[in-house]
Amino acid sequence: MKKLLGNVGLVIIALLAGAAFGLADPATAPALAPVAKWVLQLIKAAATPLVFFAVLEAILRFRVAGTDFLKLLTIALVNAIFAIAIGIALANALQPGQYLRPLISASAATLRPIDFGDLLARQLPSSVVQPFVDNSIMPMVMVAIAFGFAWRRVRLTRDADTLPLMDKGEVLVSVLRDVWETLLIWIVKLVPLAVFCASANVTAEHGLASFTGLGRYVALCLLGMAVHVLGTYSVWLLLYARIGLRRFWSQAAQPVLYAFSVNSSLVALPLTLRALDRLGISRRASTLAACVGTNLNNDGIILYEGFTLLALAQAMGIDMSLGAQVFAALYCVVAAMGVAGVPEAGVVALTLVLGGLGLPTEALAVLLSVDWIIARARSLLNTTSDMVGSAALDRWLRLTTATLAGAGSGATAPEPAGER
Repeated sequence: MKKLLGNVGLVIIALLAGAAFGLADPATAPALAPVAKWVLQLIKAAATPLVFFAVLEAILRFRVAGTDFLKLLTIALVNAIFAIAIGIALANALQPGQYLRPLISASAATLRPIDFGDLLARQLPSSVVQPFVDNSIMPMVMVAIAFGFAWRRVRLTRDADTLPLMDKGEVLVSVLRDVWETLLIWIVKLVPLAVFCASANVTAEHGLASFTGLGRYVALCLLGMAVHVLGTYSVWLLLYARIGLRRFWSQAAQPVLYAFSVNSSLVALPLTLRALDRLGISRRASTLAACVGTNLNNDGIILYEGFTLLALAQAMGIDMSLGAQVFAALYCVVAAMGVAGVPEAGVVALTLVLGGLGLPTEALAVLLSVDWIIARARSLLNTTSDMVGSAALDRWLRLTTATLAGAGSGATAPEPAGER
């Protein structure tokens, strides 16, 4: 906890120090701007192989996807769809890009509108190595999926002597994922330096007034997250899981606020599981949804990606068609699943999405100075998603068990208890 709070403290100190430097020496500060761009380039370079090995490891690990996992996947996808829809709808309605436009240096004249047809044409890999060279996340995921299922198919045809070798290959994939994740964590430690340089450049060019626009962008992004919590999650709890909101939040407050304070839903996981126990959620559901499902319950990252992606496109004067927005939403979901658990996962995922859509990632540097606020909200949302997903999965499992019991006895099974 102290380590995480220390990292956030460094970001805040870097933000204030950069702003002070930009005001004190506006002639020199712009020279630091490329540093933030370089850090983002390094993040993108390390994140692409990480997503590849994360997807491949998931396919090899879950050789037999049980019905419980499929139920969890369905719940997570429903939440993800609502999260990205809220983010994109809010960005289209309120146009947050107008507040960022003065801070973005990219010229709209040099950027083409993003068309759905062009996007689709770029997604088929021209070679196995091309996605890694271009840092193209969607073609890379296609390669990982194809390789993973081909591996599983070949495994079924091999004799017992070959299986230990394939087991070692699967262990190697897991090790490589850990290696790239460690490398990415090292690079993410450079974020305070990037924040310092970005803050110095922004204040040198626009003064402290620049933070007014950034503050409005943050407020609208947090509004979208609040809508998701109060809307989507409340519907799950009241209409499906049959848990009252007061009862749920009386137990959820501790892990949710802890996740916000330490900026990590993973660190808050022990508190999350204990809170779910007190709510009467079975360990079968909570372990699967909150532990195994950690790569799926990323509503905070997904909503942030969709909202910020459109905000940056608006700021740069780029027109995104409805088809392009839908495709971008798919990008956001895939990227979020691939980098779950990595520090600054929202920035990492959005860097991949911007690169995949052909948008300049350097535009994201402007937002680094305020991302530490949104990052905590993303962790809060992800922890809430873990808890709501566990409650929904528990209800689904109870209904399934009751149905099977009724079918086996030939009698109509009683409806499970309502609010637990």
